[in-house]
Amino acid sequence: MSFYQHTLANGLEIIGETLPLAQSVALGFFVQSGSRWEESSISGVSHFLEHMVFKGSETRSAQDVNREFDAIGASFNGCTSEECTVFYATLLPEFQEKCLEIFADILRPALRKEDFDAEKQVILEEIEMYEDAPPFRMDEKIRQAFFGDHPLGNLVLGEPASVENLSLARMKEYFEKRYVPQNMLLCVCGKFDFDEVCAQAERFCGGWSSDSAQENTSATTIIKKTLPQAQFTPKLGFFPIRKPHSAQQYILQLSRADGSTARKRLAGRLIDSILGDSSSSRLYWRLVDSGLAEQATLSFNEFSDAAYFSAGISCDPSVAKRVLEEAEEIFQNAQKGEIRQEELALAQNRVATHYILGYERASERMFDLGWSWLARHEYISIQEETTMLRSITLEEIHSFLRANPILPALVFSVGPAKIA
Repeated sequence: MSFYQHTLANGLEIIGETLPLAQSVALGFFVQSGSRWEESSISGVSHFLEHMVFKGSETRSAQDVNREFDAIGASFNGCTSEECTVFYATLLPEFQEKCLEIFADILRPALRKEDFDAEKQVILEEIEMYEDAPPFRMDEKIRQAFFGDHPLGNLVLGEPASVENLSLARMKEYFEKRYVPQNMLLCVCGKFDFDEVCAQAERFCGGWSSDSAQENTSATTIIKKTLPQAQFTPKLGFFPIRKPHSAQQYILQLSRADGSTARKRLAGRLIDSILGDSSSSRLYWRLVDSGLAEQATLSFNEFSDAAYFSAGISCDPSVAKRVLEEAEEIFQNAQKGEIRQEELALAQNRVATHYILGYERASERMFDLGWSWLARHEYISIQEETTMLRSITLEEIHSFLRANPILPALVFSVGPAKIA
């Protein structure tokens, strides 16, 4: 295993990690383009633009893009979050050069008017689909309420009105500011030669203009240094949202956490494993294994400069109040210092296994490595991470919960049940 880093003359950064036993290569272009960077008038433009990239360039149609990726056997896609958009593929090493050439081409998309108009309807239907499906897009809505005016609360898909009113000219303006090489990262993991990757990237991406970046220096700050913890006052309280025709009750809960250091992020992940792992945790044994709830999890989530705990529970409406009370008791007991050493040891084993399995998959490791570098310019090897994970003490877990209590929290109860 070796880690590499190089920056092209135009500012495009390239990182890579070879995996000794890998027989495939995963590569991804990470663009600092997501909902936190959007004004309300163009909410959803990052996600919309992700779709448009796959519509092709001046030399490729959407059909050409799909056909050429299929011809090299690549598993490819894109995704957009609050802080970045990623265009990625997993493939055999002998097709790496062709894959880079295709991505480099479509990352300078044609943005044709006919494609824009057609895809706008697809995006609006996607938003409508999520509005109709349980838990009724509440995961985004609760985050929006939790972060309030902070841009981390912006909706990734946007609002129907903002997407409907978005013009092609505004999209092009946004593209010119965000898709500059200084605001992008190429991450490669698996079986590859880094010098070859850099030479190929120079050939295909070296001509990308970087002029617009000078007008958008704040956009690249997060790539160049770690930001302080995001300043926001989280919203707290209980908010019932009646959905009379829902077959289940959905309980969503958010509370602030600390992700400012690697050790604190690991402590947060161990806590979510102890309390809310989907197959072996306090929530699982108390609520799911007993048959009270269909699902009950707690997860530690992080942005580049903020972190939070999120709990998600689904159950029959008739037992919703009891389920909520029992979940609260679990969190309160943990905050009182009742987590045991044997629970921590089991969680360390589970999380370490999860990390090692992810490391063995080139695509999964590529996402972890790329996001960590984009957010914090930080590289931690899998050996360093697992060693640090196992060194987390029980006192660190208790200290973390004292400083970052899961309760009080922002709670949305979605469904037909009336919960006082």
